[in-house]
Amino acid sequence: MSADSVIAIDNYSRSFHGQRSVQLSQMQMLACTGRVSQRDNGGHMTLRISGTALAICLLSAAPAWAQSAEGDSASVGDEKANDEILVFGRLAKDTTLTIPQSIDVLGSELLQSTGSETVGDALRFVPGASRDGSTLDAFGDTYLIRGFQANQTVNGINTNALRQARDSIAIERIEVLKGPASVLYGQLQPGAVVNIVTKQPERDWAGAASLGYGRFDDWRGTIDLTGPITAGGKVRFRLTGAYDDADSFVDFWRRKHLFIAPTIAFDIGEATTVTIESLYTRNKLSGFVNGLPAEGTVLPNPNGPLPRSLGHADPTFAPSIRENSDISARVEHRFSDRATWRTALSWTHEKTDEEGVFGLLGWEDDAKRNLMRAVLTSVSKGDSWTTHSDLALEFDTGPITHSLVLGGDYTWFDRHNRSDVGLAASLDVYDPVYDLAARPDTFPLPDFGSETDESTRTAGLFAQDRISLTDQIKLVGGLRWSHYRQRTESTQGTGPLNINRQTQTAWTSQLGMLYTPVENVALFANRTTSFLPVQGVTADGSPLEPETGTQYELGAKASLLGGRLALNAALFHLKRGDVAVSDRDDPSALIAIGAQVAKGFELSASARPVDGLSLYAGYAYTDAKTTEDTNVALVGKRIRNIPQHSLVFRGDYEVRNGMLAGLAFGGSATYTGDRSGDLEDSFELPGYWRADFQMSYALTENVKLGASVENLTNERYYTHAFSLFEVWPGAPRTWRLSLSTRF
Repeated sequence: MSADSVIAIDNYSRSFHGQRSVQLSQMQMLACTGRVSQRDNGGHMTLRISGTALAICLLSAAPAWAQSAEGDSASVGDEKANDEILVFGRLAKDTTLTIPQSIDVLGSELLQSTGSETVGDALRFVPGASRDGSTLDAFGDTYLIRGFQANQTVNGINTNALRQARDSIAIERIEVLKGPASVLYGQLQPGAVVNIVTKQPERDWAGAASLGYGRFDDWRGTIDLTGPITAGGKVRFRLTGAYDDADSFVDFWRRKHLFIAPTIAFDIGEATTVTIESLYTRNKLSGFVNGLPAEGTVLPNPNGPLPRSLGHADPTFAPSIRENSDISARVEHRFSDRATWRTALSWTHEKTDEEGVFGLLGWEDDAKRNLMRAVLTSVSKGDSWTTHSDLALEFDTGPITHSLVLGGDYTWFDRHNRSDVGLAASLDVYDPVYDLAARPDTFPLPDFGSETDESTRTAGLFAQDRISLTDQIKLVGGLRWSHYRQRTESTQGTGPLNINRQTQTAWTSQLGMLYTPVENVALFANRTTSFLPVQGVTADGSPLEPETGTQYELGAKASLLGGRLALNAALFHLKRGDVAVSDRDDPSALIAIGAQVAKGFELSASARPVDGLSLYAGYAYTDAKTTEDTNVALVGKRIRNIPQHSLVFRGDYEVRNGMLAGLAFGGSATYTGDRSGDLEDSFELPGYWRADFQMSYALTENVKLGASVENLTNERYYTHAFSLFEVWPGAPRTWRLSLSTRF
């Protein structure tokens, strides 16, 4: 391999949602003397060495039609004033109008009507959210909100991450709390907390099932059952599941997806409830997609545009498999109407076996026709334990009412990973021939395999007090202490064992005020913070300070006309500080380079003007840039993949009377503006509109026939990018048919 090369390294942390690792991949040693540009908001890193045309971009591995067994929930922007929100305040009965922070709620009605099969599918309806991962590469739930990464929690508790998209069949609603939230949820990026509220067991029998078929031979079946195990429902269950078997618009890509989530709940007396939830999810992906080159997609290529169906992974390689098993137990005890205690314990096991993850190495020559490729294989296993406990108290001090939450959590995480890198034959992308053996002769490359053992421990204590000074004025204050320890043992090829230890402590805070001048109208302001430990050291072996996030927000909310009209507006300024990047002089080390800032405003409105009709519109303006950097050329550059303008329009209408009763229509139009394609803002992803349409007809009271068309206008668009050789095309026009039943 020529020493005169250009290398782009994608960090393995992209495969671990919500966590960010700054360890270098096994390809780092290919370039020891290059200039390394800073890590971007998604934890990715680009390393470049001047020379001839070689660019290595290695990615490490790695329509829900069934009705809910319960009634309908609120859809986006249409939450009711009395809907309780779990994502803020833990056990207190908060609602959207009593929380001094911006929140979007995506209800089960929206998930069903839009055919959103994963959390990521639904998040496109949140103004200011931009996709940063694809179901084609198993990262479909990865989103950037207000310029930075969003983090997932479950039922208001910071639980173990799944390194793949989460199926929507077990979800009752999704709550998006915008901005930093480390006081309640510990270490995370400052963009948002996406809280998953799961479907819970019911005391009455109910069930639903669906079968769907779509373009690209896409089969999907779902089931949702709930009911009592004992008389009166003191012991009750819920079982949800889904199975997908689908091709794609990308050549040789195929997915087999299995998800099953059994839950049991039982009451101990009148005051105590124990809930045991579990899930198993498995994705088998053939033709793991790692993006396309910018030249031929969003930039000109002398040979013409590339088809969006182009797959650069070889079909002779074995599929990549990701598995997660999760079991959690939650106990809630009500001492009185004003005192509640909750504790939870969860265990997650992850396993990956990825064979055919291909990365593009760059153009073979200036003709820009033949792409050089590398292939990565990776096997990993990991276990996570999380325990959480909190106590919620309501009490009065004179005329002032307090809602106090005290709690703590502890996380234990271990993972072992082994990976190898090889070189594959070049691919003529305008006349591709796929004929590799499962292991090319150049596999593995000497000294580029790696083996890593990672061990992480985190502990936190927090307190939050919501204070009602009067019926109109409420204050929120919170404080968290967090402690983080990590030990990593790694070997590179035949090199020595490297041991890295990190210990970091941080304090985060939360302040907010809410003023209700008249009933169902609220004005709010807040200052919230976050922190994220940095895994790595400087060139002299010193640890770096945790990355920080600080948001200032002003806003207003209103629920008018008996809940038929909801309005929301917010101004925000969010700063990410102490951003850690690779040292430009020593790629194996880190430096702290400065800050990134996202600021802007959001507007949304939802209405139910007549029975059966619901409307929603949302707009977000986001100005996200690097404001401090040791490389002055990057100051003022846009943060990768953040559109300045984004819009969401959604409408649903159900005919409830007459001969057409049971007929329902729905449609949405979303606009994503121009975005920077990489950290250096060297190219741009064009803005695009996407229009979707759905309709259904109730054949009987319990049987429904549905149809949908996604990307109705067959728009050619690109969802996200990481570098000049990692641009993801969106799917062409896609249709689906489904049959669902409730019983």
